[in-house]
Amino acid sequence: MRHATRIGRLGLLAGGLGVGAVLASTPGIAGADPATDPLSWIDELVSGLSVPAQTASGLDYQVSINGMDLFSTVDNTATATSGEGSIAIAIGDGAYANANGGLFGSDLGALDLAFADGSGSSANTSLGDFLDVASAIDGGSTNIGLGASLDNATAVGTGSFAQIGVDGNSDTAFADGTGSFADAGVGNNDLATAFGTGSSATAGVGNENIATAVNGGDATAGGFLANAFANGTGTDAVAGGVSTTATVSGTNALAQSEGLSDLAYVINTGSAFDQAIAAGPFDIAEIFGSGSTALAGSDGLLDLAAAFGDMLDANATGGNFLIDILPSLF
Repeated sequence: MRHATRIGRLGLLAGGLGVGAVLASTPGIAGADPATDPLSWIDELVSGLSVPAQTASGLDYQVSINGMDLFSTVDNTATATSGEGSIAIAIGDGAYANANGGLFGSDLGALDLAFADGSGSSANTSLGDFLDVASAIDGGSTNIGLGASLDNATAVGTGSFAQIGVDGNSDTAFADGTGSFADAGVGNNDLATAFGTGSSATAGVGNENIATAVNGGDATAGGFLANAFANGTGTDAVAGGVSTTATVSGTNALAQSEGLSDLAYVINTGSAFDQAIAAGPFDIAEIFGSGSTALAGSDGLLDLAAAFGDMLDANATGGNFLIDILPSLF
């Protein structure tokens, strides 16, 4: 039923825009000269449009295009604000959409889109943003920072939050689940994705980083080409430095890689705390078990520490080309 209602809302919106287009094409309606104003089509689109203040379901809604409200604001708790060349859409009681940033010192529109769907949802783009999309659904909140461009922030679910950092470029933050959190930036081409209640993913500060958190995990990727993946309540994956990977699954465990081309990998098969740290460069720390520790690197390179079992302590630190695999193979 919720999907049908949403489709109905969007159909009404599309119909309203179609009416605006027809009215704009009617002779006698004033408009800017497209030869001198590249954004004149937006003014023409909304010219003469008059529609009811509420949807058939009784939910408040508002659409703002190029700084113009399409619907009445009287007794309407949904708020949409747009700047030149941008679009803001708010659907639901208390929903808020802001695409009023604009470009610094420029007459060209920001071409941003803010979309808030659901009571209490909030979507915001900031000053100086360009070609950004902020979407908040079912009680989520999104924010795109100052001067960002070509970014996408999406939050789905009550208390979910997705944000793009200041001056972010081509970043994506996606949070889906109650209380989930995704943060991409400050940096370029970063991806932060959080799925599930309480999941948290942060990609940046840096470029080309990927952080993925699932089922209540916490993933942080910062540096260059860092990749962090956390799956499970109480799991923590931290990847820093250059071209590092940290992966953890289960519960109550930490995987951390912090140098150059390091790998930290944990599968916790029980409930006792696991910890795998690769401190690089070119080090590997692995655990398959519960209550174990694997440390590789720390003033060394090309080291390997691996614990395959419970309550083990593998240590390959303080030198180069060290190997400690438990249980011992010899």
